[in-house]
Amino acid sequence: TAYSRQWMADQRSSFFSLLSKDDWIYTGILGGSFLLSILLRFVFTGRSLYGVLKYSPGFIGFSVALALLGWKIVYSIPIALFSSIAIKYGKAGDNHQMPLLVFSVVFIYLLFTRHLHEFFPVPELASQANALQLIITLRAIGLAYDVGDSRFDRLNPGQSRRKRHLESDPDLLMMFNYLYHFCGLFTGPYYSYQMFLDSCDSQAAPFHENYLKTGLFSEYTWRLKQLAWSLPIFIITNKLFPLDGLRTDDVFVWSFFYKLIYAAAVFTVFRMRVYAAWSISECMCVTLNIGIYPDSSAPKCVVGPTNIDEFKKGWRDGTTTANSVAIQNIDVPEVEASDGFRAGIRGWNRSVQTWLALYVHSRSPKATRMVLTMFVSALWHGTYAGYFMSFLVVPICTAAEDVLFRFFPKGENGERNKTFLRVYWLTLRTRGFDFMATGFLLKNWHDTHRLWSSVYYWIPITMIVVYFVASALDSITGKEKKRSEESIDPKEESIKSE
Repeated sequence: TAYSRQWMADQRSSFFSLLSKDDWIYTGILGGSFLLSILLRFVFTGRSLYGVLKYSPGFIGFSVALALLGWKIVYSIPIALFSSIAIKYGKAGDNHQMPLLVFSVVFIYLLFTRHLHEFFPVPELASQANALQLIITLRAIGLAYDVGDSRFDRLNPGQSRRKRHLESDPDLLMMFNYLYHFCGLFTGPYYSYQMFLDSCDSQAAPFHENYLKTGLFSEYTWRLKQLAWSLPIFIITNKLFPLDGLRTDDVFVWSFFYKLIYAAAVFTVFRMRVYAAWSISECMCVTLNIGIYPDSSAPKCVVGPTNIDEFKKGWRDGTTTANSVAIQNIDVPEVEASDGFRAGIRGWNRSVQTWLALYVHSRSPKATRMVLTMFVSALWHGTYAGYFMSFLVVPICTAAEDVLFRFFPKGENGERNKTFLRVYWLTLRTRGFDFMATGFLLKNWHDTHRLWSSVYYWIPITMIVVYFVASALDSITGKEKKRSEESIDPKEESIKSE
């Protein structure tokens, strides 16, 4: 009947309204890619599996990107071409000039493409096209530095701080397959070229087959449980507290505490969306052997094995236990309940955090490391004022936190004063992340400034005050402690000790 047809149409409309158009597109990308990874993993066997994992992922990723983006895939091609040629013809032993050249040119090009629509009649680089550009940028720069470090190590054995290097330079085909690898191409997580090589290493077949039988199901289980609670929370909070609510002048009418609640809800929406997406993306990675290493090798995110001797022992062993730590992109307990800003940041998007640590922080002057790292992170995410405002608040918060924590050090049980920690966590740490997240999500200066000014920029101002007050108190108490130590008669002290 007409009534039943209308009812069905309303139900479909109601169902599809649960997510935005972009969210449905990403859901399709993740779901389709995950099913494809299962197909590749379980249809192909033996050496044919490793051939497919080694030589097909770039072509699959490029085809998916072409079908989804159309001509906008052209934005990513110059990055792949330039970085591949620069790496291919880089000087032997050069771990500075070539990687720095790739880093600089790729970031300049990233800025150029983001503003191209302002000067020419072309669509803005946004949504899935921008996501592809971000991942390609990370992979190209990471590959350049890894190749540069391995070349340097071959000419200067033992002088590098890295424990593991590429055994040979990649050819153009392998670089293409890595840069456009369909796994995580639009969502992350980031993984290194070495991790890609390890995933298609046929000599590790017994190790991978053992893990497929004993560990793969458990890897799916906890990630799908995370998806099961994060997705409903995302849908509900997104309906109740849409981001556009913070883009209006109503923020000047709302009470201060309601704005804190709204900001917390908006950040919850963002976190739950990411938790859900990365659950599927990580499942895809472990299905394709990416990030799977022996327990005994003590793997770390992106870095991979840190105990190389144990890695070599277990890599070809069909009985070795393994884990997926190297591909776990988020530590939910750290993000949700850690005691401070540093710990919370370390738990979030761990692969990009490691990328920043390896290729920006550790290679920058000590005096400017933190600020420069936050600046590059903001630049990578985009050139919106809200990004820079949010990321550059981080050094203020961490600096104040470092001084403040001196007065409340961890005890023998590894915990700080519970009363202090409870108050700090509720008022500064968690609300601070909510505050910074609004700038990241609102993006532009006008909306971010309107919201932040309506709450009097309370987090950066509070943390600046905390920093100077705590530093002054630390200086005073430090001097008093030093004077008291100097006032002790050495003879009396020696008598007491005897």
